[in-house]
Amino acid sequence: MEKKRSLAEWVSHISGEEMPIFGHTVQSVISVAEDEDAPASHLARVVLQDASMTARVLKLANSTYYNPREQGISTISHAVVVLGFNTVRNMCLSISLVDSFVRGNARDRLTRELARAIHAAVQARDIAVSREDDSPEEVFIATLLYHIGDMAFWCFSGDLGDELDALMQQPGYTPEQAQEELLGFRLKQLSSSLAQEWRLNTLLQETLRRGTAKDPRSRNIGLAHELAKCAEKSGWHSPAAQEVIQRIAKMTGGSVKGLTEQLHHNAREAAHIAGYFGAAYAAKAIPLPGSYAEEAIREVPAEPLPAFPEPDGMLQLKILRELATMLEEAKDFNMIMEQVLEGIYRGIGMDRVLFALITPDRKGIRAKYGLGHKQDEMTQRFHFTRLPEQPNLLFEVLAKGRGQWFDEQQHPELKPLVGASLTSVLGRVPFFVAPIEVHGNRIGLIYADRGPSQRPLDQEAFDSFMHFAKQANMGLTLIASRK
Repeated sequence: MEKKRSLAEWVSHISGEEMPIFGHTVQSVISVAEDEDAPASHLARVVLQDASMTARVLKLANSTYYNPREQGISTISHAVVVLGFNTVRNMCLSISLVDSFVRGNARDRLTRELARAIHAAVQARDIAVSREDDSPEEVFIATLLYHIGDMAFWCFSGDLGDELDALMQQPGYTPEQAQEELLGFRLKQLSSSLAQEWRLNTLLQETLRRGTAKDPRSRNIGLAHELAKCAEKSGWHSPAAQEVIQRIAKMTGGSVKGLTEQLHHNAREAAHIAGYFGAAYAAKAIPLPGSYAEEAIREVPAEPLPAFPEPDGMLQLKILRELATMLEEAKDFNMIMEQVLEGIYRGIGMDRVLFALITPDRKGIRAKYGLGHKQDEMTQRFHFTRLPEQPNLLFEVLAKGRGQWFDEQQHPELKPLVGASLTSVLGRVPFFVAPIEVHGNRIGLIYADRGPSQRPLDQEAFDSFMHFAKQANMGLTLIASRK
């Protein structure tokens, strides 16, 4: 007989073995959120490490739920600007959560728990907006993760889950009693422990610890979950659901009739959002009221993604238009550079792209950030010192102020400028490099290549690369002029 796991052992098992991807994404996003010196653009880099996450975040960013004005959003950098850091962060956490459970065993209880969590989160966000909450997005993610322990258990519990499911259905047992008897703890305790382990938001931790009756934000979470559960089990027109709606109306100060219509609409939105998150199977378990009940929920199929971004001329144009819009009001140097790098990476279709700055003593150049294949490793190693006896193409580009396409087959005269120090970091690959300057003062450069995929570079790609570099120079000069 298998030894029964303690609560601590379950936390360790889920975090270390079953949901490491979710835990890693959470920590990456939280580390950006907690670093007061980190610009919001750092979040874009976390998202862009995952092509699938990038595609789904952009689909969400262009959905009517998150973007009712239908303002075109083609890059993660622009999504952060338009929708806000918290919204994009919560998209990432939501998608990562669903991905973790999709990999597990989608038993009926998990499907219902996940459907209820997404439904409640959408309702909670809207209720928070009506309450004029300072951060509806914080309420959304706290509501989504309120039963994180339940969802994780049902996904990864195997035969033990079947035993608990059977015991919970026995007459005379409440769910809590069955959990205590079989597991030795309640699943709510698992939720609380996971929230602490992953350092999830304070509102979630406090609500799990103190209950939903202590303050309006926690009540907001509790009522949203009650509504989702009542609609699922008893129907939207049941006395139980109507009683919850009346309590929500009292909290928001709205009319019951108007609120009911909005809550019905929210249920429809929740089903669509579940599809965007990659949980189409859960979308079907969200109860749709009235005229929405017959509506077919559009599934958002996972598109096959290439190992490396493919050139996309239309995407380049969209990104350049968004960049022009950002420049009208932009004050953030880093955000402009993130948009430019994302345009080069995803629009031109490069394997690696990075932005490097001249060191304060002007004797070296060091990468500030990058995108693409093994970006962290590349960024850490991209550090060169100017040595008179060792010519270096990067410093030549900075000195002459002209972009360069290095290909030792086509331009053998440049080969002496790409010595051992460069090839040890870059490999023997063709690459593009262009200077970045502000008011004529060269401050750094942009580098891009297709080395890892061994795809050839061409004139069209180089021309596009130089156009993005020119836009970066114009944008940074414009920002500097405003200061």
